[in-house]
Amino acid sequence: MRTKVLIGAALLAASIASSLAQNVYSLNVVGYVQVTVPGSLSALVANPLDATMGGTVANGNTVSNLFNINTMSTLANGSAVFGYNSAAGNYNTPITYKTLTKSWSGGTGAGTVVNPGQAMVFKNGGSVDSVVTFVGQVVQGPYTVTTLPASLSSLVGSPVPIGGNITNSTTALGLVPANGDAVLTFNSAAGNYNSPATWKTLTKAWSPAITINPGQGFIYKNSSASANTWVSSFTVQ
Repeated sequence: MRTKVLIGAALLAASIASSLAQNVYSLNVVGYVQVTVPGSLSALVANPLDATMGGTVANGNTVSNLFNINTMSTLANGSAVFGYNSAAGNYNTPITYKTLTKSWSGGTGAGTVVNPGQAMVFKNGGSVDSVVTFVGQVVQGPYTVTTLPASLSSLVGSPVPIGGNITNSTTALGLVPANGDAVLTFNSAAGNYNSPATWKTLTKAWSPAITINPGQGFIYKNSSASANTWVSSFTVQ
C-alpha cells in the first residue's frame, strides 16, 4: 500500500510536539491523501480527513462518498469494503461495489460511516492498482477517535494525515496505551498481518518502531481489562 499526501503548507510545516504543546488553533486546513490498494489484493485503509468539512457536507464520511468513481482511479466490479467487529472477533459482512449500478450494496450498507480514525478493509476486485483519494478537512482540537474495548482488538487509524514512526499515529495523538498493547499492520502482498509492535510501559515506547503511513489502517489490541477511550488533540499552526 502506497500513500501520497497533499495538505496546506501549514500542516507540512507543523510538528506534532509544537501542535500539542500550545492551545492555539489555526484556520481550517483542507487537502487530500491518496492510498494505493494493489490489484486483486486487500489493504487496511483508514480515513485521515473529515469529508463532512466540519459537518457542513451531509454524508461526507459514508462508504458511498469515500469510495466511488470520482474519488478512485479505478473501481472494479466486486470490490469490497468491510469493518471489524471487536465483540465478535471477526470481520463484518462485506459491502460490495457493482459497476452496473455504480453503487455499493450489502453488508451494513453504503451509508456506513467511516469517520476520521476509523478504518476498513478494502479488497480490490480488479487486477489494476486502485488509488483511493480522501479529500477533506484536518480534524483539529479535542476529538474522540474511538473507544477501544477491554481485552479486544479494533480496526483503527490515525485521525489526521500524519505518518512515519508509529508514535506519530498513536501516542503523540493522545492515545494512552497499556503495557502489552499491540499494533498490527497488514502486508497486502503476503495477505497476512506483520509482526506486532508492542507497548512497553517501562520504556514508554513501541517495539519495534514500525512505520504507519497516512491513510493506513491497523489493528489495535487493547490488553487492559478496561476500555480505553482515545481522544486526540491536534492543531495545525
